[in-house]
Amino acid sequence: MNSAPRTGLQTEGKSARSRVLGTVLGILGTGFGSAFALEQTSGVNLTASEGFGARQQGMAVQRAGFAQGADAVVNAPASMNDVNDFTFSTGHAEQFGMARFDNFALLIPWHARSTLGLAVARYSVTGIEQYGSDFDPATESDPDGLFDAADWMVSGAFARRFGAFDVGGAVHLLRRQLDQSGLGMRGDLMGQYTYDRRYRAGAFIRGALPSTAAWEEGLTEYEAPEASLFVSGLWPLPYFYGSLQAGLETPGIFQYGARSSSRLEGERGITDPASVIRTSRVGAEFNFDFGLSLRAGFDELAPSAWGSSARLGMGYHWRNILGIDYAFSAHPYLDQSHRISLRFTPSFPKFEGRNFRPREPQRNRDRIPRPDYRPTYPSPYTPGKPLPDPAPEELEEEELEEGEIQEIVE
Repeated sequence: MNSAPRTGLQTEGKSARSRVLGTVLGILGTGFGSAFALEQTSGVNLTASEGFGARQQGMAVQRAGFAQGADAVVNAPASMNDVNDFTFSTGHAEQFGMARFDNFALLIPWHARSTLGLAVARYSVTGIEQYGSDFDPATESDPDGLFDAADWMVSGAFARRFGAFDVGGAVHLLRRQLDQSGLGMRGDLMGQYTYDRRYRAGAFIRGALPSTAAWEEGLTEYEAPEASLFVSGLWPLPYFYGSLQAGLETPGIFQYGARSSSRLEGERGITDPASVIRTSRVGAEFNFDFGLSLRAGFDELAPSAWGSSARLGMGYHWRNILGIDYAFSAHPYLDQSHRISLRFTPSFPKFEGRNFRPREPQRNRDRIPRPDYRPTYPSPYTPGKPLPDPAPEELEEEELEEGEIQEIVE
């Protein structure tokens, strides 16, 4: 979360309706006469950039890869199409010894090629020391007081598949409470292309609907859109009884902004490609066939930062119904962070959430040239996936055996 602004026009008695109007006007890039001061800044509504769950955090990549649960609602909207289950996820994070992040997400594969998602989250920091403008550190040591800060966020996402292309978007609405209150909004877009169900490349546009926050003091902040790129791959390894997934994700490439926790890296990525490579995230995950997953990654690709940017994680998924994940992350200056998350797919006699996604109608399948058409890219490591169709040779052999048995009976 970014700190509350203390500059700008001090307008008394602003109603909630006026602040909402200020947010909308900020998104449109206009001012509100003498009532609102519009200011471009960096790091607006960072709660919307916090990754959901522990799986992606253990891999250190948030967009790259193939989704398995409802965390994709916020992490990677276009990847929601990878998930065929009606599923929930919830997570809790303890960050840097002072911050807490709690989230819940629901993913609904309501159509053969479309997916809906809903999410809610709360990011909070308690016991923040507050000092007045007349504070003198030479004569005083105690703060004037303590206050708490919190962001509440509600998100909605939609994804659609067009052959090998996936597109998706999410809108985030925030209620911000620091030493003053405010309202925030941000919209993201994502697109990706998958080749042979194994290799994926895409782009994520943060703030396609510009990230904007309107504060009760009268200041409206906004942040310019930013884009990042990612690639990933998925390889079955039957000799090791599982599958390997790996991905690489760049930081923002168009705007100025801090990209490293260990050194100054703030130039635009398009003018300093070497900096983009050094600060890119890389991670991998190995999924055993019996449900265990092991993960590792780095927040920065530069070897000099590996010791302070390592991410580790593990998880277990039982029968594609219940899963638990854990992630650990280091930081060069702050305390360590820990995340734990749960995934649940309901499976009851009168409601089966597994493989909930409807099949494509036969008339639409005939329009697709691929003879092995599937409505999604089922990951080979995902438990509970539909069994593949038997090979033609096996069918012929079975029919022959049945014919021989019939002759013997007659």
